[in-house]
Amino acid sequence: MAGETGEGAKPAATAALTEAEVEELPKTIVRRLVKDNLAQVAAGGADVIVNRDAMAAFAESARIFIHYLSATANDMCKESKRQTVNADDVLKALDEMEFPEFVEPLRISLQEFRNKNVARRSETTQKKAEKRRKIDEESLPQEQNDAKADED
Repeated sequence: MAGETGEGAKPAATAALTEAEVEELPKTIVRRLVKDNLAQVAAGGADVIVNRDAMAAFAESARIFIHYLSATANDMCKESKRQTVNADDVLKALDEMEFPEFVEPLRISLQEFRNKNVARRSETTQKKAEKRRKIDEESLPQEQNDAKADED
């Protein structure tokens, strides 16, 4: 029966989706990227109106570009006899696809991302160490009391 979620059955909403719909990029993110970028290049920062068909074309173009880029990056990875695609593979793929103007901005953005994550990781490590120290300090008096009780 349609709509059942039992074993082997797909929910009606998922079953009705085509493969392209499953691979769609989130519309709100695409809309925000398009509008923000168009507003930057528009005269005087005017609000730009983008119709539904144009938004769908942007989303589909971005999806196709991502597929092409990921396939090319995967080829770069295989050429290096590895199974895991890394950031260098993506940068090489952009060059291979003849988009060298994207490489340097992406490299800078990637470095900023890595720096932010290193700072975030060190904060988390410091918080964990502080928490462990507090737990150790709290358990130390209890251990001393237990030791005194054993002596008596």
